[in-house]
Amino acid sequence: MTAAAGAHAIPDVLAVRDLKKSYGDVHVLDGIDLDVAPDEVLAVLGPSGCGKSTLLRLLAGLEPVDAGEIRIGDEEVGGPSPDRPMVAQGATLFPWLSLRGNLEWGPRATGHADPAAAADELLEATALTGFADVRPGQLSGGMRQRAAIAQVLANRPPVLLLDEPFGALDAQTRLRMHEWLRGLLAERPTTVVLVTHDVDEALLLGDRLALLSARPSHVVERIDVPFGAERARSTLSDPGFVALKARVLDLVLSA
Repeated sequence: MTAAAGAHAIPDVLAVRDLKKSYGDVHVLDGIDLDVAPDEVLAVLGPSGCGKSTLLRLLAGLEPVDAGEIRIGDEEVGGPSPDRPMVAQGATLFPWLSLRGNLEWGPRATGHADPAAAADELLEATALTGFADVRPGQLSGGMRQRAAIAQVLANRPPVLLLDEPFGALDAQTRLRMHEWLRGLLAERPTTVVLVTHDVDEALLLGDRLALLSARPSHVVERIDVPFGAERARSTLSDPGFVALKARVLDLVLSA
């Protein structure tokens, strides 16, 4: 729990305890412990192959845990749920539907009173109103990722899982996406677990960082990110940002 939440004033929305996962003789996760507070963005970093994406799949309920537990509030995670949608790199939309159709799909499927109004709200939030009738294949990569994140946020899930969501985009587009996502989360607060290999991305988006060791991985460091909601590309040159980035890079490389 973050300091801002107060001492035990707000229960952690997501709690992971002694989580373990192996594939045959390959031990991937070895006792992961995490707490994520409501509306917090936790960025997970670690060496390549340490099990970051495996952790996210377990949080999503897409794979069973070998030991330990994952809880959302008072409920133990036992399988997939629309309350924990995951967006991965190169996330796909329904190619036969327009952008509006994609954004209406979730609210319509869950019996929303006005799916069209829900889609309009998200089109405005993602600055894609002018592309409402365009199919996904006609959108740029950045637009598709914005739309994919908007699609899973349509039902206002309590937890959003992001697995390298901007990894396929060029550097300039990634920076624009970071600013866009921070703005969207300011308007639609959501608890987020972000897996990334990009330290800049982790520091621009995360409220806290969790650094994993090499496989079999455990949490070796938890770091509060001291930059506020006004973070932007100009933050990259801030001396405090540069110093923290160097520290995090050193920790990742030595994990």
